[in-house]
Amino acid sequence: MVVLYNKIKYLRKINNVSQQELAEFLEIERTSLSKIENMHYNPSARVMTRVADYFEKPIGEIFFNSIVSFDDTENKKECIS
Repeated sequence: MVVLYNKIKYLRKINNVSQQELAEFLEIERTSLSKIENMHYNPSARVMTRVADYFEKPIGEIFFNSIVSFDDTENKKECIS
C-alpha cells in the first residue's frame, strides 16, 4: 500500500492550530489525526476533503504521493493536451 504524504502538521503549525482543534473539526480522534500526520495510514476521502476545506487549499496541495514527482505530472498533462 502506498501511503499518501501530507502537509497537515506543517499547515497546523503555521496556522497555530492544535491537533485537538483540527481533530474536532474533522470529527475524528486526535490520535487518528496524529497517525495520519505521521503517515501511518491514509485518511478517508471525507477527511481529506474536510482538511482541504479547513485550510482552504486544494486537496492536491496537502496530500500527495511521494513516488510521483511534480515533473512527472506536468509531463503527463502535456501528453494529454
